[in-house]
Amino acid sequence: MGYVGVVTGACLVRDGHSVVGVDPVAEKVHDLNRGNTPIQEPHVAEMLAKGHQDGLLTASTNVRDGLDGADLVLICVGTPSQADGGIDLVHVERCAREIGATLKTLDPRPLIVLRSTVLPGTTRQIIIPLLEEASGLRVGRDLDVVFHPEFLREGKAVEDFDHPPKIVVGEARPGAGDRLMALYPSGYEAPRFRMTPEEAELVKYCDNLFHAVKITFANEVGALARSVGVDSRKVADVFCSDRKLNISPAYLRPGFAFGGSCLPKDLRAITRLGAIKSIRMPMLGGIMESNAAQIDDLVARILARRPRKVGMLGLAFKPGTDDMRESPYVKVAKMLIGEGIELKCHDPHIQPGRLIGANKRLVSQALGHLESLLVAGLDDLDDCDLIVINHPRVDAPRVLQWLDSGRAVLDLVGIEGIQTRHPGYEGIHW
Repeated sequence: MGYVGVVTGACLVRDGHSVVGVDPVAEKVHDLNRGNTPIQEPHVAEMLAKGHQDGLLTASTNVRDGLDGADLVLICVGTPSQADGGIDLVHVERCAREIGATLKTLDPRPLIVLRSTVLPGTTRQIIIPLLEEASGLRVGRDLDVVFHPEFLREGKAVEDFDHPPKIVVGEARPGAGDRLMALYPSGYEAPRFRMTPEEAELVKYCDNLFHAVKITFANEVGALARSVGVDSRKVADVFCSDRKLNISPAYLRPGFAFGGSCLPKDLRAITRLGAIKSIRMPMLGGIMESNAAQIDDLVARILARRPRKVGMLGLAFKPGTDDMRESPYVKVAKMLIGEGIELKCHDPHIQPGRLIGANKRLVSQALGHLESLLVAGLDDLDDCDLIVINHPRVDAPRVLQWLDSGRAVLDLVGIEGIQTRHPGYEGIHW
């Protein structure tokens, strides 16, 4: 009954559910049994007091008191950092053992719901084995376990419980989360997602990582703005008004490195200005390094397959253009040629005779014999050992044709209709 447990319990008793809060701290249990809140959060004190008055809220230091007759058991204990930055699971593991030992004698058995923030794989690889070992039961047969991340902000936790951005359930068995979903009637209008425990565990981390990135981005740009006499708040207002590209799903799908005539150039210019102004911007400064690592890693994955001939579908920095300025695919092509790989490239928008200006000059420096690399159609890639899909200019039947004929395919865009476990197929991040 820490922050998440108390807020969750308060909202559940308000909704008419009976809640037993279990915690090893006797003082906290004593407060709850008098209808008092052990934390300070808007509206929680009133809801706990009302729940206690209505006989819906009790608390105990005994695990059995919480499990007897329960439909759901919510594990909300903390997962603090260890000295090396790793996650400390001691409290979660202790809960799993205590719950497992108690489950032996319970019938019917409650759904076990893990809400604590844990790394991908924790529910299936650590929590479930501990429950099974302590109980002698089998998850998926004798009981069910789900991972259910919380998205509660301190100071706005009740509002976030009532209007969640999403409801996510990671099920060890399809359908295992049915009882949990019943907690959220039609009044909860958030989108609902059922997925594997590993996917749900990573969703929680994605949220917190992105929040940290956004704060750091705003502060680094704010420091730079101040150094050049610009009001960062006005800049932020305009930046945030763009819901098409900035505050949106745009550019947030896993894929390959960025390139083109704008992003690399502008990043370099701003980080150089920061250096001149003695402004520390480690996040912005590290973006180009991270982008280069994406290119190096892809080349290493290609070379690890030891292909004789590689086909590349797409050479411009993005589909629908012939712009190859700082294209990551041009960089990959150059590195593969340097490793002695025979290369074929198909990009219908690139016509060497029509290239002009910096586009022509830069690609000529990188790929001196561009004409000899380009092929007219997809059929010309059929004799390659490995085909790298850089642009979504091919459909699933053609990809399956390549795979079924023994060609390997490395997909950087996510062609729809392909099973990721198909022999020879590999996605860039899936």
